[in-house]
Amino acid sequence: MSALPYQLPKSAMQKILHLSKITSIPMNLLQGAGDAEIEAIAAMILYRHMDRLQRIEAMSVIRSVKNRALMGHILDKTLDTTFVNPQWGIWSLSNKELLEDINFHTVIDSFAGYVGIGGSIIGGKDMIKDIWTLKKMGKKHWTLIVIWGSVIFNKKELNKAQAELGNRQTINKSGLY
Repeated sequence: MSALPYQLPKSAMQKILHLSKITSIPMNLLQGAGDAEIEAIAAMILYRHMDRLQRIEAMSVIRSVKNRALMGHILDKTLDTTFVNPQWGIWSLSNKELLEDINFHTVIDSFAGYVGIGGSIIGGKDMIKDIWTLKKMGKKHWTLIVIWGSVIFNKKELNKAQAELGNRQTINKSGLY
């Protein structure tokens, strides 16, 4: 647990509340949770960055959780972020990966800000006018909607990454993270 990049409160209940907020584990799964569950959540967060032996130990910690629904939830998140997509649990990113993610989305956000606002307003006005008169949407309208959606998605991802950076009050040098 000392390898976590978070400054955790002292009491077990406060740790559970803090980690559940970061990892989006529903509170109903954490009823009666204690130190074993805290250790399992910590193992879930760090799992991607562990070597083979550490992963074996982490899996036994996760499987020791008595609440089967919680254990299944932790297992799903652990495997999803390790083998499918780390972005599904931004808490699983290392500090370096998180900073790279923020930089990437910041560049896209800046570019979209420079290019998009003026063109977007003009395009939006044209789209509304065309739809109103023609009663249909053309390729250029769909393209504009896709661009708007991409800009909104990027902004959402940037905000998510910046919120995670705010959660991390320490840059851990343990070698795991």
